[in-house]
Amino acid sequence: MIRLAAIDVDGTLTDKDRLISTAAIESIRAAERNGLIVSLLSGNVIPVVYALKIFLGINGPVFGENGGIMFDNDGSIQKFFSNDETNRFLEEMSKKTSMRSILTNRWREASTGFDIDPKDVDYVRKEAESRGLVIFYSGYSWHLMNRGEDKAFAVNKLREKYSLGYDEILVIGDSNNDMPMFQLPVRKACPANATENIKAMSDFISDYSYGEEIGQIFDHFGLI
Repeated sequence: MIRLAAIDVDGTLTDKDRLISTAAIESIRAAERNGLIVSLLSGNVIPVVYALKIFLGINGPVFGENGGIMFDNDGSIQKFFSNDETNRFLEEMSKKTSMRSILTNRWREASTGFDIDPKDVDYVRKEAESRGLVIFYSGYSWHLMNRGEDKAFAVNKLREKYSLGYDEILVIGDSNNDMPMFQLPVRKACPANATENIKAMSDFISDYSYGEEIGQIFDHFGLI
């Protein structure tokens, strides 16, 4: 029996313009009324996921920065990684490449966001990997992370917090930065707009996209 759903935000609950699906909100609330614990996992910053938790009525903890930091139900914020190294790397690379800071870095605590010209991506990626750092593009922005800082880390934190088995957890995502949590032995589902890699790993692929899939997924797994 599934007891917890860990859900990505951009592209999974939102459309291409990042507008949240109202149908997804209604489906989440219905599942929560049936006892499901819902957690959001986003690459965005804590102020954003905190606001989503409050205004959408999410009943579980929410994670920002791809699992690097968590806002818990008791009002506490737990930071699992530091952005000291990622910020230093950005400062260094910005002097020799097109890598540059973005607005949300003023609120980031566990990672670093950036913009970059395509011609510099391979060089910056190799430099990052040589220092134990990871870069990836979420489909919405570039992220510079510590090794091990990903959504699988967040799902394992939830598993420990609620004493769950992997078979009691459902993950829902759409893009390749969701792959770490899809590699866990959990139940997996995705919208029709998901990448081919995510679709290949999913137990269920919805006919719907951009948040409209949540109701069908929850119905498939008997959650509403």
